[in-house]
Amino acid sequence: MLHERRLPADLSQNLGRVYSAKLRLLDWLLRTPPLGLDDNTPLVTQFGPALGKWFWGRIRREKIRTAFGKAVMALAAQARANPAQAALVADAIAHDAQFHTQWSVVGTELRFPRLYPDWLDGIKGVALPFYEWLTGGFEPKSFNLTGGLVSRAALMKAFRAQSQAVCGYCDGPLGELGSQYEANDCDHFFPKAQWPHLAIHPANLFSTCKGCNSTWKLARAPMGEADASGLNGTYHPMLRPGAPSVVVTAVISPTNSRQVKINITDPTVPRRAETLVETLDLDSRWTNSANEGLDRGISVLVAKSARDKGNGWQPDADSVRLLIEDDIAWKRAQLGKEERCMRLIAVLECMRGDLLHEVIADLA
Repeated sequence: MLHERRLPADLSQNLGRVYSAKLRLLDWLLRTPPLGLDDNTPLVTQFGPALGKWFWGRIRREKIRTAFGKAVMALAAQARANPAQAALVADAIAHDAQFHTQWSVVGTELRFPRLYPDWLDGIKGVALPFYEWLTGGFEPKSFNLTGGLVSRAALMKAFRAQSQAVCGYCDGPLGELGSQYEANDCDHFFPKAQWPHLAIHPANLFSTCKGCNSTWKLARAPMGEADASGLNGTYHPMLRPGAPSVVVTAVISPTNSRQVKINITDPTVPRRAETLVETLDLDSRWTNSANEGLDRGISVLVAKSARDKGNGWQPDADSVRLLIEDDIAWKRAQLGKEERCMRLIAVLECMRGDLLHEVIADLA
């Protein structure tokens, strides 16, 4: 949620085509639910030969119906039982799918499932399998894709290339790249358990480090109920990255004069930084990370720069201050491109202002 992260345009458009097919299926089941599916004819008529046959292969006839097929028929039955509300649910889902066009504007807050909670389980059964199928990938023919297979692996590799291996959520390392697997994780900004209709939405799927996704964020909803207030109080890695807005400061720890405490604030909209910290525990993570380095010596962050000065260099206040300022300038130029820059800048600024004497003592 700190750095801007988005898929390349061609991959985003292709994922959007798959997402559109999912929306079309939901809309059909809610507005004109079929009485039964004995063969692929209704699906081919509604979606065309390629996509209709693809859907049928995952639904199948009644005697060998898949779990997905049973969920499709259950949602259709629920829609037939309450057609007026089913149409409202379809309207809400279509509205929510456009969240990325007017982020946090009053009137564009998400409507489903907030307004229609009784439909959540039915929508989940049909919507969530699309994310499961992303692992194996979606082939070009069925979805009219312009490139190759659209898969989770392809998305993660694309995010890695444009993120330069820096997690867009926490500014830390994205994770190592192995020979077969990506170490980075796939996160739904709007958790799919609460907003299943937004699963695989191109503006809702991001690459994060495993810590952010699997330890801290999990299914937490940083945007609250996804109303206008909740959206306005939240950063988004595509629509409102936090790095240009947050102020990161480090102060000397009250319990250890050679350690620091990091604070993260947003002077313009304080709630956004509060939400970031509550969701990802960043102030504690960054504080602990910085102090692990400082435990090895207060000058550890400028040690390389000091060595580069060469033999015979005698550290004094002015020269060390310039050394630290050079490092700060370098880190600022690398924001979003090199891991941990935001926290390190804050620590360096604290060293320049309040720990200079400790740095000089260490270097001497």
